[in-house]
Amino acid sequence: MRSLFLKIFLYFLLILFLVSTAVIVLTYFRDQEFPPLAHQDFAQKAMTEYGRKAIEAFENDGIEEVDKLTQKIFIHSGVHLLLSDSHGQPLSARRVPRRMQHMTQRALETGEVVFPMAGSRNGLASAVQSASGQTYFIALSLPDQPPSRDLVKGITHGFLGWRLLVLLAITAGVCYFLARSLTSPISRLRQATRKFAAGDLSVRIGNRVRGKNEISGLAHDFDEMAGKIEALVDTQKNLLRDISHELRSPLTRLGIALELARQQDHDMALAKPLNRIELESERMNTMIGQLLNLTRLENSANHEPFQNFDLQGLLADLVADANYEAKARHCKVTYEAPDAVVYCGSQTLLAQALENVIRNAVKYTADSSAVSVDLIETAEQIIIRVADQGSGVPEEALGKLFEPFYRVAAARDRQSGGTGIGLAIAERAIKLHSGNISAINLPTGGLLIEINLPVKK
Repeated sequence: MRSLFLKIFLYFLLILFLVSTAVIVLTYFRDQEFPPLAHQDFAQKAMTEYGRKAIEAFENDGIEEVDKLTQKIFIHSGVHLLLSDSHGQPLSARRVPRRMQHMTQRALETGEVVFPMAGSRNGLASAVQSASGQTYFIALSLPDQPPSRDLVKGITHGFLGWRLLVLLAITAGVCYFLARSLTSPISRLRQATRKFAAGDLSVRIGNRVRGKNEISGLAHDFDEMAGKIEALVDTQKNLLRDISHELRSPLTRLGIALELARQQDHDMALAKPLNRIELESERMNTMIGQLLNLTRLENSANHEPFQNFDLQGLLADLVADANYEAKARHCKVTYEAPDAVVYCGSQTLLAQALENVIRNAVKYTADSSAVSVDLIETAEQIIIRVADQGSGVPEEALGKLFEPFYRVAAARDRQSGGTGIGLAIAERAIKLHSGNISAINLPTGGLLIEINLPVKK
């Protein structure tokens, strides 16, 4: 059982049911002792049934038949029966217990139903009138545990069985609400942590968990933690954005200074250092531009409205541009897609994302190899697969490829010009379209990037 709710529910249900069943069963066995006032109904039913048979036997066949009947009743049920006439004289040829004679005399004197005195066996005595109008007295002495009221029969046929069923239903209801009250706050806390882990740093539990206990305290601590982390991340993003903006101005001035230096000094010895400075400044400018794009994507409210556009045509243009770049290494980019695929989204964001993925594949594929781009449309989603024929990446690095500034040292180092931001931008753009992007190593070598975009209904 992996569900905490189910565990708590079953544990409480089992404990309460066992305790309640034990109480009922113990009460049942206690009742087998027939306290005088607790079992009047049972004794009176026995008197009516057995008394009627005894009177019929006496009026039809005499005292001998009465003795035979009382013997059968005792063997069958353990009940002693004494039939007496209207004067209290026993109608039996056998020896009569004195206690039963005493009960008969009391019933004769009082004219009421007589129960045993304290300390005597269970029983009763009462006057009974036959169908012929004759008055008789019946005295019964009941056993401590009548054979006809055993526990199994009581459960399967009697009142005890219904009592247990009703008890089970009530116990199940109580346990359900008890378990739900304990696990509902935990479920809300779990939902909040999942959203927080997925990147929604604004999620809070607030008043959804009430009370003053350990769980509500944990929810309060979570809200405080989430607030502090959100503030730290926002500060980091703002700092990154501000630094990127501030760096663009000196880089622009550096570019102007380089051009002026080239124009004023034609010394060939300075050409190589100047070219190096220009290359590095261009890389810094590119990286800053990517950082600004990433910062804008982090704030999902700032993207352009979604509109329908030709996704197949957009990919075709990106593949054509990538082929032009791939020719320098004798590579090519192949493209397979349906005739027309219209998608509702941000064309600018998806163009940036797809361009980063395709150019990344062209950059790291082997020389004189091919990069394949496939566009697949289904009823539920659009799938874009980009596969290169490079060396792939270590398995442990696959999940980190879409983190900002992460680069695989073996292939994606600074010498290749990579900054580790391109795939992060692609991942953010795809998420803004409620899609997902993943990377896997191909069995034949190379890396496959798969993008899944849900079809807007």
